[in-house]
Amino acid sequence: MQRPAIAQRAAIQDIANAHRPGYAMAQRLYTDEAVFESDSTLIFGRNWMLAGHVSEIPEPGDFFLFDMLRESVIVCRGTDRVIRAFANVCRHRGSRVCTEAQGNVRRFTCPYHAWTYELDGRLFSARALDAGHDRSGLGLLPVAIETLEGLIYVSLAENPPDFGPARAALEPCLAPFDLARTKIAHRTRYPVAANWKLLVENYNECYHCAPAHPEYSRGHTLQLAPERTARIQADFAALAPGAADGLSYETISCLGQDAPDGAEGFAHYRTALADGHVTGSHDGGPLAPLLGTLSGHDGGAADVYLGFLNPMLIYPDHAVLYRFLPVDALHSVQEIIWLVHEDAVEGRDYDREALTWLWDVTTQADKRIIEDNQRGVASRFYRPGPLVEMEAWMALFIDSYIHTLLKGDLGA
Repeated sequence: MQRPAIAQRAAIQDIANAHRPGYAMAQRLYTDEAVFESDSTLIFGRNWMLAGHVSEIPEPGDFFLFDMLRESVIVCRGTDRVIRAFANVCRHRGSRVCTEAQGNVRRFTCPYHAWTYELDGRLFSARALDAGHDRSGLGLLPVAIETLEGLIYVSLAENPPDFGPARAALEPCLAPFDLARTKIAHRTRYPVAANWKLLVENYNECYHCAPAHPEYSRGHTLQLAPERTARIQADFAALAPGAADGLSYETISCLGQDAPDGAEGFAHYRTALADGHVTGSHDGGPLAPLLGTLSGHDGGAADVYLGFLNPMLIYPDHAVLYRFLPVDALHSVQEIIWLVHEDAVEGRDYDREALTWLWDVTTQADKRIIEDNQRGVASRFYRPGPLVEMEAWMALFIDSYIHTLLKGDLGA
């Protein structure tokens, strides 16, 4: 039987070793199914992924599913109000336990043979199971879970990256927005006929923004405005009484190889919006009630990363969360979630179409750009080209990805 084009760790690492720093990546890293399988293990099988928001499971028994590739995770709130995550796999013969995307249950019951589990994962009943079996070892298998300011993250790894450094660094930056007291105003999934890495690369460079995104460009400064940005960073603490030292709002970046050893990467930087703009809206005006402890608009916005796969953009009156989800080597999904204050009422405090306009029109354009990029990358004429200064964060992602391939253990 013919082996895949890249079937072994050594072959994938040969491609990674041949990568030229400061350039785009080799064609096969964007197109090859075997590389995608290694990504599934090294990237999506290990890193922390945004699963949802606490507002989705406010009461005991509430649950939702987070599905990615071949895996499904149950995220639920227990009777003790603790949020837990479990593999959606029955311990009897492996059936999916939950088949609905979300809901509320007293216990989880497998639809195949009715094995039933408590909300904390313990096996409650297994009809006709011999009494000699140790039922304490037959509960739902736990999945690593963390919450950060109301955002729920899961990792499929047995030993996931340390979440602690990211939490310590980002909590002071996120606290003034009080994202735990927000709710989902809207969410949209955008199927993209492209490898997941092209979605991440596109997000991490604004070299394309001026020609491709006139709607975005008129409200956001494409190059950092040092003096205005410095003022916004200094003033931000004053807008959030009781928050941490204003130094916490300056640029921090520990992504990729700069991340603490064995820990998830993170970044935060706060920049100025264009003159006359206080949020990401059509006319620059406010869209919704202010978040958290903010007392006004300061003309800035925060970009926050927890790993490269979970970026978010936080305006004073709403937040925009991203999820880059793989499907196969040539298909992905970009999901966007819009958060507003938990007390905001649609139609009274915000208009959903106005709230989502900017990042919907921008993502629709990105979908076209990225799919054209994938078609070009697949051409026999493709050669990796040099990156420019405005693609520095994209270069950081590429370097991190190549480093992951080189150190990763894919087996023989």
